[in-house]
Amino acid sequence: MPHTNIQWFSIMNSLVIVLFLSGMVAMIMLRTLHKDIARYNQMDSVEDAQEEFGWKLVHGDVFRPPRKGMLLSVFLGSGTQIFIMTFITLFFACLGFLSPANRGALMTCAVVLWVLLGTPAGYVAARLYKCK
Repeated sequence: MPHTNIQWFSIMNSLVIVLFLSGMVAMIMLRTLHKDIARYNQMDSVEDAQEEFGWKLVHGDVFRPPRKGMLLSVFLGSGTQIFIMTFITLFFACLGFLSPANRGALMTCAVVLWVLLGTPAGYVAARLYKCK
């Protein structure tokens, strides 16, 4: 395709929307954390310190092994496989190796990469399952 027209306005619009939404989430998280930290600093008795609230409730769940470790391992391995496959396919498409004029090239590249990335996905899944 000799006359490629890159839609820069659409790309910038998407980028601005993503940055705006990320900023909104970050502001909400900062406000919540600020409230919890202020509440922790205002504790004056030992009984208040015994009662856990807010983000402190998470500390018990972080280091607990998952109930379905095998399922988590499989999902993480498959997700790794699909993520890397998508990234490499898009990278090749951006470089111009996969032209939209050749209809089967994109899908063939994706399927071949998906098959080849089965080994790293298995490694990631096995590594996570072993560590649980």
